[in-house]
Amino acid sequence: MANPSIPTDQKVTNVSFRGKEFAIRQRRTDADSSVIEQCFKESQYDLPVGVHGALMNKLYQEILDSGRQPLIIDCGANIGCSALWFNARYPKAHIFAIEPAPDNVELLRSNCAGLDIEICSAGVAAEDGASRIVDVGSGGWGYRTSSEGKGAEIAMISIRTVLASKPATQYTPFLLKIDIEGAEKSLFSGAVDSIAEFPLIIIEPHDWLFPGELSSQPFFHFHVNAGREFCMRNENIASIANHSSLLGVTEGRRN
Repeated sequence: MANPSIPTDQKVTNVSFRGKEFAIRQRRTDADSSVIEQCFKESQYDLPVGVHGALMNKLYQEILDSGRQPLIIDCGANIGCSALWFNARYPKAHIFAIEPAPDNVELLRSNCAGLDIEICSAGVAAEDGASRIVDVGSGGWGYRTSSEGKGAEIAMISIRTVLASKPATQYTPFLLKIDIEGAEKSLFSGAVDSIAEFPLIIIEPHDWLFPGELSSQPFFHFHVNAGREFCMRNENIASIANHSSLLGVTEGRRN
């Protein structure tokens, strides 16, 4: 009754963060409610903190001072909760939100309307191409992309292609968020030069979902070979490009 313009199997949840208020349109499912809670109650993307967090704030401001926009790419944007959280956390950034599932994209577009959030209805991969969207029955947050199966065909886009569409005179890579249900294995098995341009990568690994398949191993190879630093919060990992300003800086020891 409060929202007669949306279907009865959906509802609107109001959240706020850093002075911004969002009315998030969601399905009446535990999956959608959990995504909202993870982003806005648990603040799972609020990393890194401490010295590394200060570095990210510094880099964000330096990009703005250069006259360019910090670029955030949200891979696996779902219904838009992470993109909205990033919009509040980094309000002057341009966000490119990638999501393969059509029903998620519908809500994503609705929830991000009017904001500097560009929607791309596709999956993310090491190379451009096509794949299929597979519903494994775990709700809107568990769709997977696969070259096999009977799901609908979808486009796949590479990070390289996204960056090529964003002129360096206007945008600077800042944050890459990756939550793609195990497809990080193939993503990091390809060329990683474009991925390495982001000083901050936030990724959810999925070894728990695919035991024995070493799905996060290519990411860790990339992380180590690139000489990046590492921290965690809940189920997410932050991979942070090393920076000269970090040398010699220490924080109090934690038990």
